[in-house]
Amino acid sequence: MATTSLSKADRRGQIVDAARKVFAEKGYYRAGVADIIQESGIARGTFYLYFTSKRAVFDAVLDDIFRRIHEQIRAIEVPDPWDEGAVLAQLRGNAERLATLMLADPRSVRVLFAEAAGLDEEAGVKLADFYGRLGQWVADSLEDGIRLGIVRPCNPLVAAHALIGSLRGMLWAWAFGLVELDQATLVQEALRLARDGVLTTGREVRP
Repeated sequence: MATTSLSKADRRGQIVDAARKVFAEKGYYRAGVADIIQESGIARGTFYLYFTSKRAVFDAVLDDIFRRIHEQIRAIEVPDPWDEGAVLAQLRGNAERLATLMLADPRSVRVLFAEAAGLDEEAGVKLADFYGRLGQWVADSLEDGIRLGIVRPCNPLVAAHALIGSLRGMLWAWAFGLVELDQATLVQEALRLARDGVLTTGREVRP
């Protein structure tokens, strides 16, 4: 067992990172606290200083994934008068930051899209809250665009979740080996979906 001295925050982060790996590789139900303890190199008592159960550390893993995703997202400022290049640059920035984060961490993608989905009611509530906040953020930007006439008339919240769902689908397929995906491809497809799907202009998005 490792005996190196870490701050409480660093030790907790070490356990969360180990748990993310274990849950991604074994799945929630097959994973046990003993697996997480072994992966993190700590004593059993140390684990229980930070988490009361396997479920508690799984929630911490989800919260950490949610936090990392939100940190990559910037609000889209829709200029008036309309400047397509400025908006696309902001969209590209968000897409590139998310692509860099998610493609570098397939374990988080597996936990988020496979292990958390359908786990139980509590996990469902956490996911609904996360996607609800993300969807509302995108919808607010779409509403600004509709007012300026550069987003097609639509139900902003429905369109927002359609865009989020398409990105989620690409990442899910990549995490489970159904498609090959690199940052350039993910960014390109995400921008095409956003531009061709909701903007009133529909010209080719260049990489």
